[in-house]
Amino acid sequence: MASIKIVQNDTKPYLEFEITQDGAPVDLTGATVKFYMKDATSGLVKINGASCSITDATKGKCRYVWTSSDTNTVSTYLGEVEITFPDGKIQTGYKQITIVIRDDI
Repeated sequence: MASIKIVQNDTKPYLEFEITQDGAPVDLTGATVKFYMKDATSGLVKINGASCSITDATKGKCRYVWTSSDTNTVSTYLGEVEITFPDGKIQTGYKQITIVIRDDI
């Protein structure tokens, strides 16, 4: 499981995803990608299907840009992306990641 750390109220660095399947990039041409994040302890959903930008469709690359309300609460979260392909099929396309938001000193 991948892990990132960010400071409370920061909105950078962005979350960068490279979506692969069996080691090969997933073609995101014409797809939409959404990001989900929930508190690892309470299970409360913090981000419920926010849009990701596709930065290189043929290489399976996308980015989620944090908003201030995404990082305002100190906790450990679990996140994943969901892809909707042009034919309407849906796939959770990235291994679950751990996001640690630590206190702003």
